Amino acid sequence: MAIKLEKGERADLNLNVFHVGLGWDVREDATSEDDFDLDVSAFMLGENKKVINDNYLVFYNSENRVRPEKPSVIVKDTDFSSNDAMRHGSRPVDPEISVVGSIDDEDGATSEDGDDETMDINLGKIRKEVEEVLICVSIHKWKERKQNFGQVERAYVRLYKPGQAEGEGEYIYDLTEDFSACASVEFCRIYRKGTEWKIQALGVGHKGGLEELVDKYV
Repeated sequence: MAIKLEKGERADLNLNVFHVGLGWDVREDATSEDDFDLDVSAFMLGENKKVINDNYLVFYNSENRVRPEKPSVIVKDTDFSSNDAMRHGSRPVDPEISVVGSIDDEDGATSEDGDDETMDINLGKIRKEVEEVLICVSIHKWKERKQNFGQVERAYVRLYKPGQAEGEGEYIYDLTEDFSACASVEFCRIYRKGTEWKIQALGVGHKGGLEELVDKYV
């Protein structure tokens, strides 16, 4: 039975290897005529609440990548013919391949009604200096396109086991708050508590996009 989290709620995380699916829909009355390019990122933080180094910000432009057909082999961003080829043909990772980010979906069209972006996490591989993994979503080119989360609805994050269907999950957080002035949102954090891992639903909005999250955590 799924645990439905409320904002600020914490729960024991009784999973070791799992997927993180994030979904959202653009409101029918959204004023922007441009595609909404929402990106998921993972900030792998040390005890000082900062990423332990630049390789532990897992996002669409990370230097370390894996190709879907060879998920255990790290390649570099320079191995691709262009930035577009890199983002569409590989997934960002940390050096231990403990957090594997999403193929970049620039308009949400590939997901239809399901998860827009996904991550894979293996807690057993996470470097011991990492105290928590902060999962965030930001709007690409939000200032240029005049976009914000007020134009997005039915946002959620779900943690689910391999093989579980769309809409199912062990932990589900429906993000129903109003973020009409925000261009990025901290969805949840997965953190160590002694020898165990826990999850906390956050729902913390920021007026700036990914750059504001980077200023805070890098």
